[in-house]
Amino acid sequence: MTIEKRKIDHIRIIAEEDVSHDHNYWNDIEIVQKSMPEIDYDDIELSIDLLGKKLSMPIIISSMTGGHPDTKKINENLAIAAAERKIGMGVGSERAAIDNREVADTYSIISEYNVPLRIANIGAPQLIKQKRNALSDEDIKYAVELVRADALAIHFNFVQEMAQPEGDRNSMGIMERLSLITKKYKVIAKETGAGFSRMDAMNFMKAGVAAIDTGGRSGTSFSAVEYHRGLESNNFQKARVGESFWNWGIPSPVSVMMCRGDLPVIASGGIRNGLDVFKGLMLGASAAGLASSFLKAGMESSQEVLRLIDAIEAELRSAMFLTSSRTVNDIRKVRSVYTGRLLNWIQQI
Repeated sequence: MTIEKRKIDHIRIIAEEDVSHDHNYWNDIEIVQKSMPEIDYDDIELSIDLLGKKLSMPIIISSMTGGHPDTKKINENLAIAAAERKIGMGVGSERAAIDNREVADTYSIISEYNVPLRIANIGAPQLIKQKRNALSDEDIKYAVELVRADALAIHFNFVQEMAQPEGDRNSMGIMERLSLITKKYKVIAKETGAGFSRMDAMNFMKAGVAAIDTGGRSGTSFSAVEYHRGLESNNFQKARVGESFWNWGIPSPVSVMMCRGDLPVIASGGIRNGLDVFKGLMLGASAAGLASSFLKAGMESSQEVLRLIDAIEAELRSAMFLTSSRTVNDIRKVRSVYTGRLLNWIQQI
């Protein structure tokens, strides 16, 4: 199984199958509104500074794709829109380009557009020796320079690795290597659907990471994706593991609560709209990342991506107006009520 084939399998399955976690915990947050906001909608200010870059609104197109010829146009559509609306954007894991320079342009296409915050991406398991050698310092430098990145996302996806037929099983030494890499790059520690704990956040802070992308449970389950891949390849064991761990992880809002504090936090995992973005900011995040919605829009056209960004902005502005929040910082003062399964988590952690 080549990396390129795996990349296109992931996109196809996410687009065609129901691979969501069984519950979106953002739905368990209700907001205390103000019937008389005493605010002018046109005065609302969405801009933020993140990792030294100015964004027009607190939104990141999360790292998703690249590595197969069919993904180049997707990344280009996303980059066109991100540059025009001045929001951040990440690319998918760049291991494919490191191994095969022929697919490098599926990532580097974003460097042709003036995206204000470009995020490179490598996998945490690849920082150490697995069945294959660890990424070298030169490999990492190549990944960063390929997209002219302002920051480097290092993604932690061990839940997915457990369900992949070709998955990596070793994690010894990752934090030591991570601590060295943070001395050279602005590193974003990124989960991919299982969320980070408070202890994770403290370890990342000690390692010198610049930000944390929580990537919690509420949106796409990559264990579910691997379940479908296991079925398609008649690998009963991996399909079984993928199904069993379909709903594994820390809920996205809980992970934001656990990680907020000394480092900028990007709320992600199940963020679908501007109201969810608002909720993430309300819990203490600096920005929010969206993935699957943007992936589907990017498969259509740059105009579809622009249309989605504008809708998210309108939803976010509406929530800010209805809570008298003129700036992103004001959102953190808004009162909320926790219900359902999220409340159960909060009461017991």
